[in-house]
Amino acid sequence: MSETNYWTSLRQRKISRRTMLRASGRAGVGAAGLALVGCGDDDDDAATAATEQTEEQAEEQAAQVEEQAEAEEQAQAQAEEQAQAEEQAQAEEQAEEQAVARSGGIYRRPNTSTPNFVRLGLGDAGNNNGYGSDYSIFERLARVSGTTWEADPSGGVSLERVSDLDFTVEPVLANGWERPDDTTWVFDVRTDPVWHTGRPFDIDDVHFMFEAIREENVAGGGAPAFQMSANLDVGEPVDASTYRLTLTKPTGYSETLLEGTNLVDRETFDQRIDDAVVVGTGPYTFENYDPNRGWDQLPHADFQSQNNHPVYSGGAPEFDKIEHTLFADAGSMAVAFEAGELDSHQGLSIGLPEAEERLLENEDYRAQTGHGQGGIVVRFRADSEPFRNKLARQAVLMLVDGDRVTREFAGKFDIAGRMPWQPGSVGYKEGNGAALDPHPMGVDPDAARAEAGRLFDAAGFTGGETLKLDILPERLHAPATAQLIQQEVAAFGIETEITPREYTEMITLQTTGTFDHMILGFGNWIKPGSTAVTVLFSDAYDGRMNAPADENVPVRERLGIADEPEWTDMVQQAIDGTWTDWQAWNEKYLDVAWSNVQFRGYSVGFRAKNLEISSVDANGWPYAPGTRFAT
Repeated sequence: MSETNYWTSLRQRKISRRTMLRASGRAGVGAAGLALVGCGDDDDDAATAATEQTEEQAEEQAAQVEEQAEAEEQAQAQAEEQAQAEEQAQAEEQAEEQAVARSGGIYRRPNTSTPNFVRLGLGDAGNNNGYGSDYSIFERLARVSGTTWEADPSGGVSLERVSDLDFTVEPVLANGWERPDDTTWVFDVRTDPVWHTGRPFDIDDVHFMFEAIREENVAGGGAPAFQMSANLDVGEPVDASTYRLTLTKPTGYSETLLEGTNLVDRETFDQRIDDAVVVGTGPYTFENYDPNRGWDQLPHADFQSQNNHPVYSGGAPEFDKIEHTLFADAGSMAVAFEAGELDSHQGLSIGLPEAEERLLENEDYRAQTGHGQGGIVVRFRADSEPFRNKLARQAVLMLVDGDRVTREFAGKFDIAGRMPWQPGSVGYKEGNGAALDPHPMGVDPDAARAEAGRLFDAAGFTGGETLKLDILPERLHAPATAQLIQQEVAAFGIETEITPREYTEMITLQTTGTFDHMILGFGNWIKPGSTAVTVLFSDAYDGRMNAPADENVPVRERLGIADEPEWTDMVQQAIDGTWTDWQAWNEKYLDVAWSNVQFRGYSVGFRAKNLEISSVDANGWPYAPGTRFAT
């Protein structure tokens, strides 16, 4: 039977009330006529007259019905016109209200280094994070949900702490997705966004992202997105708005990949390094870059937002401009902020306890703190003599006074400790990480120095050795840590060479594993929940940045890394989610001594009192849409 029949055709027709009434009137005529038709009669003239009279009455009735239908249809049209006029007036009124509510103005933000263009986009880290992760330039397929704030009177007059964290993953540039099985994602992708260049966003941009992150050197190497791409199998556009992604095996951190990876413009992405061209679909563009001054973000006229979720906010960009100014270090940034020259330091930690204490007691500022997202790591190169001997590495790390550095150069809520877990993580619980966490110098300095001496002796150190440290001066804890180590190792006849490095230079040393002996100033992601995600993101644990990168040699076979096959196996099992003996894992972590955590960051974010941040996600990032000045 044909799919199109009378009933489907009828449903497709638009039948007005007037047509229906006219039809019912004509039907009445037919029914009256049929009622009067007999099988024959001698009085034909009378019957004919009666019939004519009935037809005339029916026609008059039909005419009246039609007039009534016309009147009702006209009234309905007038009502519709009036409703449309009212709706238009309401829309204009709302637009006027929004225009009044739109705060405008210049949002002044700082940074302590130029953008790392190599990493910007698919590998945000460090000082890129503040504007690379807040959806102001780039957007993503998904986001995590939000958080609420509660007053924390222990932290000053205006401090709020996050509560009710919700890590549920929700769509942004995807309308949604289906999971037909444990290894398949099918995304319904939006087609309305527009790149800052004016080009419409399309399904090939999604494909570009999933293919680009498979490259080991994406974003200069070491990008978390690459680490999360290990189980990607086949990704392919199905049609203009559908994308299918398959995995090689069930993967617990695949949602983190979706909410943590920016979508970048495939046509201009390679221009970011040499030409400072940075293109996204977010509410603000990247403009006017000057390596001596900073850069600007301007409203994206074609910003399309259908996301009115309270985390993402939706709507148009609020500011006339976001102005980024460069400062020499966190100290000068803090001075400018206190002087009222900045509106916030979103994405950057002040890291100066004295400044934080003053701001916490100042009613002109608002303060918020969340859970820790990262930690500062002291890292050894695994293959460089004479510290290829892990006993010598253990000795130096025994002498790192993490507690003192945290007190003097970290934030009010930061936590000193050697373990790569936030308190509350399964890897940290009492009997696992907690008992091993304290820095020995913070517990018993004399005992720590005695143990370090024993380890140096066991490593064959006799004095005259040199420890080389590459440091990032703009992170004030880095030179402070270097100086403390310098003082401590001098007692054992070990000399030190401290070399300050610029941020981009340090990134290159780190990602290529070519620093001398130790590198100070960088950190690792330390997530509050999954141990698998923490270990996956922590490049200081598996050795991939602790020895020179060589594409022809697998990580586990590189010099120094190959010394610890048991440890690299344990790391992989932690990533896979199959490791359960965290006591043994933590002990081996300290034994290998490729790195130790110095402290976990719980830094406080301050902003001017009139800057409203209406939505913050569970990862602690304020979203650009919805951030505005109070009117």
